[in-house]
Amino acid sequence: MRTVSLVLVGVLAACSHKSAQVDDADAAKLLINRNWLDRMPETERDRLHVYRFVPDMGGGVYQDRTLYKGTFELFTFEVSGDKIRFVLPETHDEVTSRFKIEEVDGPKPFDLKLSISDDPRGPHIYYSWRSEVDRDGHLLEQRLHAR
Repeated sequence: MRTVSLVLVGVLAACSHKSAQVDDADAAKLLINRNWLDRMPETERDRLHVYRFVPDMGGGVYQDRTLYKGTFELFTFEVSGDKIRFVLPETHDEVTSRFKIEEVDGPKPFDLKLSISDDPRGPHIYYSWRSEVDRDGHLLEQRLHAR
C-alpha cells in the first residue's frame, strides 16, 4: 500500500504546473508593456479579457472582447512593491490591489501568470509570455488571429 501511495504522489507531482514567484522589482518590470490574457481563445467567438499596462501612454487599457469585437476601458495606475493602485476615470473608482507574477509552465502557450487579488475588472488571473515585446499590441492581434 505504501508503494502505491508513493507512486500516486509522484504522478500527481509530475502532472502539476511548475511555478516560481518573481520578486517585486522584477514583477513591476514584467507587468509593463505586455498583454495579459485570462485565456488563449480557441475560436473566434471565445471571450477573453486583456490588460495592458503602458505608462508611456499615460496608463493602461482593459479589454473585454472576442477576436473581432469588444469593449475597452482606460485607466491610470501606480505600482508600489506588490500593489497596483488603479484609477478608473469614468467611474472615479480607485482600487488598490496586491499582485504577483509567477513563472509558470502553462497553460500553453504561456510562461507568466499575473494574479490580481482585488481586480477592479474581470477575472483575477491572467497569463503572458516572458519573450513578448509588443509595444503597440499588433503582435497580440496577429497571434490571436493565427489560432
